[in-house]
Amino acid sequence: MIGCLPLAAIFAVFATASPPVSTPPDLEEWWVDGSAAPGGSGTRERPFKSLGAALARAGESRARLHLAAGLYRGPFRPADGTELVGTSAAVLFAEGSGAVLTPKGSLELKNVIVQGGEVGIETAMELRLSEVSFSGQRKLGVHLRAGHLFARGVVFSASVSEATAVRIEANARAELFGCTFQGPYRRAVELNAPARVEIADCAFDGPVTGLHQIRGSARVTRTRFAGGRGPAVFCAQGSLELLDVDVYGHEYALQGGEGCTVRVLRFSSVGAERAAIALTRSTAHLEEVTAIDSGSFGAVHLVGSNVVLRRFRFQHPEAYGLLGRQSNVSLSDGAISDVTDQGGSAGDGIQLRGCRGSIESVSVSRTAGPGLLAAESTSLELRDFSVDRCHWGGVIAETLAHVQGSSWTVRKCDGPAIAVPDAAQIEVDVVRSEDNSQGLFWVESARGGKLRIWCATVDGSKASPSQCADLAR
Repeated sequence: MIGCLPLAAIFAVFATASPPVSTPPDLEEWWVDGSAAPGGSGTRERPFKSLGAALARAGESRARLHLAAGLYRGPFRPADGTELVGTSAAVLFAEGSGAVLTPKGSLELKNVIVQGGEVGIETAMELRLSEVSFSGQRKLGVHLRAGHLFARGVVFSASVSEATAVRIEANARAELFGCTFQGPYRRAVELNAPARVEIADCAFDGPVTGLHQIRGSARVTRTRFAGGRGPAVFCAQGSLELLDVDVYGHEYALQGGEGCTVRVLRFSSVGAERAAIALTRSTAHLEEVTAIDSGSFGAVHLVGSNVVLRRFRFQHPEAYGLLGRQSNVSLSDGAISDVTDQGGSAGDGIQLRGCRGSIESVSVSRTAGPGLLAAESTSLELRDFSVDRCHWGGVIAETLAHVQGSSWTVRKCDGPAIAVPDAAQIEVDVVRSEDNSQGLFWVESARGGKLRIWCATVDGSKASPSQCADLAR
């Protein structure tokens, strides 16, 4: 139909459908320049000298205030619907206690610096920040008591170690995109329930803890944490989702406390001081996890948790690849290598105590201890399991543990492929033992150890059916 219209009519249709962007009719515009002569009227040609005068002139009306480079002393209480648009050198600052900005309603800031004060901005309404910088606050950069925070390209810089960049209280929501948190913040982002935060494409460099979440829900995507002394991400009694997150250093890359529910996809940790992931009474689904050079608590440390771990790689963890206590675990498609403690005398690929669960398609290589140790009534289904060059041997069951499965391969260990040193039980359908210094198995029958192997291959020679039956103890 449009093709049949005259050219002028076509232009009229598009002009009606897409009006040009302009200042809303109810939005006043004023200009401010701290270097201007006194007595300005607020126009572009004769700007106000102070921001306070511009806010007073605007009164309770919605207004867009254009700020030239300069220092603007607060504190300020902008009216509902105020927009402050500056240059990168427009600085809003306050001295003493209180907040630099306490808006009466919604507020939008673009290209300004908020400096000093105990708090940068305190609000319970909608707050929109674009290319804004915060520095010098003694307690909080942004305190969101309620409402909605939308921040894009914001830089938070800490000058004191006890400060927090963003605190999100109950019933508030925050979206942080492309933001930077730098310096020794105690907590860069703090979330309290019931609240929600979304963090995307952000960088945390130096905060003790990047995200501290108690209840509520959080989603973190394409984000990097580095240089902190505490957990990069902490969650308790809330739901947390991590996607494409990288952590360098920190005490823990991810720490989950009681009641935490976490989903992880593509997560990496390098050089965690204690553990890459530590979960206590938490529920987690973890996929594509990489941990390199994690500390004395191992790559993954579980206490009383329910965990599904898929497609993982742990390289050179200290003491443990994975340590589980009183947990339900499901591990698959993973590799653990080069596990040793600082003394070089201990280091288990996987150690489970009081756990239940399954392991499938996992390999363990080059550990100072065993490939797998199951103890303290652990019940485990173990399939397609490979162990290579582990000092204490392949699979060990002790203290009433029960391990059953099939398709195990154990190579070049200094200990036996399978060991049951006391009251415990191992049942395996098919096992291959190659070049293990102490052979296929060691069982202390007198102490209650039990082993049943249905079919075994030892150093390339398949045992006969009768020989396999004779291995039952």
